[in-house]
Amino acid sequence: MSYADVSYANTQAAADAVSELLWRLETQLDEAFATSGELLAALPRARAAANLPAIAGQQAFEVLGQALVAIGAARGHTVAGHRVIEKIGKQIGYETSFGDERPKPDFAPTGADVSHLRVAA
Repeated sequence: MSYADVSYANTQAAADAVSELLWRLETQLDEAFATSGELLAALPRARAAANLPAIAGQQAFEVLGQALVAIGAARGHTVAGHRVIEKIGKQIGYETSFGDERPKPDFAPTGADVSHLRVAA
C-alpha cells in the first residue's frame, strides 16, 4: 500500500465523518427551530387557557423569541458553511453528499438580509 493510498483513505474517511456531522447538525437545527416555533405558539394559548393577563409570560415570550431568531441565524451560518465544505470537497477531489441529494431549483432567499450567505453559496 502506497502513501498516496493511505492519504486518500484518510481523506475519504475524514470527508465521510464531516458529511455525517454536517447532516446531523442541519437536522438538529431544523428540529430546534420547529420546536421553538411550537413553544412560542403554545405560550399565548396556555396564557389564555389559564385566564392570565396579557403581561403574564411576556418576558419569557420575548426571550424565547430571541432564541428562535438565534437558531435561525445559526441555521443560516450552517447553510453557508455547507457550501464552503462542498467547495473544499470538490477541490480535493472528493465529492460526497453533504445532505439532501435531491436536485434543487435555483433559489434566491427573500426577506431577511442574507447577502452574507450569497457570497458563500
